[in-house]
Amino acid sequence: MLGKRKEVWIGVLFVADLFFLSLSWILSFWLRFHLQIIPVTKGIPPFGDYAVLLIAIYVTWLPVFHFARLGETSVSHRRWTVFFNVVKAVFLHLLLFVAVAYFFREYKYSRVVLFYFVFFNLIFLNLDRVFLMKLVRHFGRQAGDSLLIVGAGDMGRQVASYFREKPELGLKVVGFLSKEADEKGSMIEGFPVLDTYDALPRITQNRGIKHVMFALPLDDQPHLKSLIEQIREELVDIHIVPDFLRFYILNASIEDLDGIPIINVSSSPLYGWGRIGKRAMDIVLSILAICMLSPVFLVLAIAVKMTSKGPVFYRQERMGFDGKRFTILKFRSMVPDAEKETGAIWAEKDDPRTTRIGAFMRRWNLDELPQFFNVLRGEMSLVGPRPERPVFIEKFKNDIPRYMLRHKVKTGITGWAQVNGYRGRTSLKKRLEYDLFYIENWSLWFDVKILFLTLVKGFKNAY
Repeated sequence: MLGKRKEVWIGVLFVADLFFLSLSWILSFWLRFHLQIIPVTKGIPPFGDYAVLLIAIYVTWLPVFHFARLGETSVSHRRWTVFFNVVKAVFLHLLLFVAVAYFFREYKYSRVVLFYFVFFNLIFLNLDRVFLMKLVRHFGRQAGDSLLIVGAGDMGRQVASYFREKPELGLKVVGFLSKEADEKGSMIEGFPVLDTYDALPRITQNRGIKHVMFALPLDDQPHLKSLIEQIREELVDIHIVPDFLRFYILNASIEDLDGIPIINVSSSPLYGWGRIGKRAMDIVLSILAICMLSPVFLVLAIAVKMTSKGPVFYRQERMGFDGKRFTILKFRSMVPDAEKETGAIWAEKDDPRTTRIGAFMRRWNLDELPQFFNVLRGEMSLVGPRPERPVFIEKFKNDIPRYMLRHKVKTGITGWAQVNGYRGRTSLKKRLEYDLFYIENWSLWFDVKILFLTLVKGFKNAY
């Protein structure tokens, strides 16, 4: 049911987009050839030659709408987030549309029309979302179907907060039922606790409840069967939210195994075409980086060799995707056998073990450049959580909950934590927080954004 409501919202957005794409195209033609802000020198073509391209506009918008996740636009999203997604979609659509339009006619279409088309799309596609979200915000909280949440614990609070921020789903939370009688009359997430579990049939009938959502903690699951029995003859839609809060959740999902529902509590987001796309980007960009940086590689290799005895490269065991170990490659920045007396320790600021050129390389992370070869071999990715040494991981996984979930994706040369300042010897918990956010929200566009931020902010390290 909830999925159907979301599909309706996505459908409304898509139809609105098609209307404004059509309007943008027609206005662009009229502005170019009839208003003629820029004089026309080659004659005015018939409108039919341009009208036929509406077919290409519609066909190419469908994959862009899906790929840019425009259907996920929500009332709870910030306007800048919506604006960025629309900008991304408009320019991606332009590239795809121009490629398809090439096959419609032999002559080239007006570039001025294309410029106007992009300009109007940026305006209209943002305005239609602002208008629709305001409309939904106004009517959704007033005319939505009533929803009663059974369970006032953490899961119930999350459900209430979710529907408060998603009025486009058309459900209006009327309140909670709690196990504890002393909670009656209190407010949770801005909604009242109406009564206890025992009052479920009475509340459902007296308030005309349309939807009942059970969000019971695991300790209260024995009550579930009897509660459902009490209202099974009522004309209400019944929903059950399983309590996962006590488990470590990462990309939780439900799949059907020949009629058997399987709940995945923790899984990697990289599968299918997403995994193929990420690997293809890693191969292409790592090859380009190695070719472009080859003079830098040569200079650094000579500098390392001339300033200290020992090998040019330093090899160290790290843990990567699914806990597999691999040998990471770096330019040597410390004296040989630097950990012979101390054992495995992290580098310190002004570490006396570093060489002269090593301190400079570590300062700007130039010692990490050989890791493009690890990327090319498939042991790492360009973007992902930074790989750590197994000896440290044995300690971290016991001290920091969910630490091992970082290994649900390939480790990377740069990552979301690094571009947000958590590089080097910084807070492990904050770094993990950013790493898990990256895994939960992974997309190729997110990778591109991180690579761009890495180039803009530079590779400078703490030491």
